Amino acid sequence: MFEGSGVGGLIVLSLIALLIVFALFFPLAFFYSMLFGGFHQSRMFKKLLIREKRVSETLGGDNIHTLSTPINLQKISQTGLVMANISVGPSWWQLFLGGIKSIFGGQIQSFDKILAYGRNEVMQRLREQALGEGWNEVINVRVETSMVMNKVKGKQQNKMGTLEFVAYGTGIR
Repeated sequence: MFEGSGVGGLIVLSLIALLIVFALFFPLAFFYSMLFGGFHQSRMFKKLLIREKRVSETLGGDNIHTLSTPINLQKISQTGLVMANISVGPSWWQLFLGGIKSIFGGQIQSFDKILAYGRNEVMQRLREQALGEGWNEVINVRVETSMVMNKVKGKQQNKMGTLEFVAYGTGIR
């Protein structure tokens, strides 16, 4: 190949090693997702429930509301924007199951879990953000969801990518 220092042989070996890593990575990642994805999501949900319970006990209730007026009808001295966001996405195994389920129709439960987690997590982050900034309540709360990675292959769109959840409201003191 190349004469001299053997740089060409090193480059060829590096490329072969890189191809082997990529050839093994995706199947291994898929099986890892299949075996441990559910455990990881269950652990995340449990941690979220613990955080929700802790905030609820600290405040004695919920500090975020979709109403446009405060619950206690207190005198408002200060207002401000409170905002939280999170990006979530399904595992490769959930995408695979969702693709199969979409062929036959019906509810795709693996995607429902991701949506429920995203909504609950962003609302909890909004509660914690409000507490951290010293707001008594957050009123007029809204949650928006958008697709972040919606790849287009030919004319067919990807059914599920990464979802971003944004929650915002007016903090009052």
